[in-house]
Amino acid sequence: MNIDIDKNFDQLLKDKQIEYDQKQYDLVKVLVQKNKIFHKFTYKSSILEKLRISKRTPPKGMYIYGQVGRGKSMLMDLFFDSINIKEKRRVHFNEFMNEVHEEIFKWREKNKLQPSKEEDKDPILMVAKLVKKQCKLLCFDEFQVEDIADAMILGRLFKILFDMKILIIATSNIHPRDLYSEGLNRDTFLPFIDILEENMEIYHLDAEKDYRIDRLRDQTVYFSPNNKINRINYNEAWQKLKGSIEVINKILKVKGRDLIIPNSAGKYVKFTYDELCIKPLGVADYLEISKNFNVIFISEIPKMNVKKRNEIKRFINLVDTLYEARSILFILADSPAKDLLDGGKDAKIFQRTVSRLEEMQSADYLNNIIKQ
Repeated sequence: MNIDIDKNFDQLLKDKQIEYDQKQYDLVKVLVQKNKIFHKFTYKSSILEKLRISKRTPPKGMYIYGQVGRGKSMLMDLFFDSINIKEKRRVHFNEFMNEVHEEIFKWREKNKLQPSKEEDKDPILMVAKLVKKQCKLLCFDEFQVEDIADAMILGRLFKILFDMKILIIATSNIHPRDLYSEGLNRDTFLPFIDILEENMEIYHLDAEKDYRIDRLRDQTVYFSPNNKINRINYNEAWQKLKGSIEVINKILKVKGRDLIIPNSAGKYVKFTYDELCIKPLGVADYLEISKNFNVIFISEIPKMNVKKRNEIKRFINLVDTLYEARSILFILADSPAKDLLDGGKDAKIFQRTVSRLEEMQSADYLNNIIKQ
């Protein structure tokens, strides 16, 4: 039996792959105990043991939440790798829900041709049975609910999974009570939150700093010109920072309308210049983006034509907003900041934009954010 989560954590410290954080170590100790409890519950050496397990109340799962970059996924991976349960699965929550919808779709298509037997008429129960065949332990990374289609089936699905004694560990950036916070028909979603809190221990990992942001020390954030090497380096910076966070579409509400964000990953987001400055966006849009994301990547920034004053004004407003919000900005541009605009009526005001772009590249600016 392997329950050496703490030893694996200590080894990462010795190898200097991570820095010591007391809050992380506190969670390691909790996970060591959870490992023992889960193993004892699932271990069976005889038919008699199987019968005992079938009558036993399952231990509570665990819902670990905290800000981006605090080490939730890393610690869950240590738990997953260490636990001696063969039938286990680790999966991004959105990927899991996509699979659920695919299975429901297949069930509906099949039923058009051949109606189900009475016992197979519930597609949610059918999905839960498939999950049970695959695993006794299910570990979800990046647990979040933004899609109404997900919200409407989660309560019933998880109620059945817990009744089937599936053990669940999940990581999330937010407390269960804040899931689907602005979603349609949220009242019908609230029983699912009750189910989570009844069947899972809610653990707040309040680690001291964002370790992904800490990787920004000595990191280049402004890449120009826009050539093959710089495109590779820019994309590598994106991958390095977002890590294993799944890229999804996110919808922000701005003055009653939807602002669609196509490439978001937790508190990280990636845009093209066209998406932010050619589309008719305003300061309210940029403010909402800065409130929701700490790190913003913007590629394909061209040398700006003085005749396109609306685009220039949007870019100026964008940089001003991100600067005031103390955002971290990654840029892939055709030229250095000082050469992005050549002359024209906006040249003087653009000098402030250049100054801010250059400051946002500086070690002092980045280090001040890292220290926060």
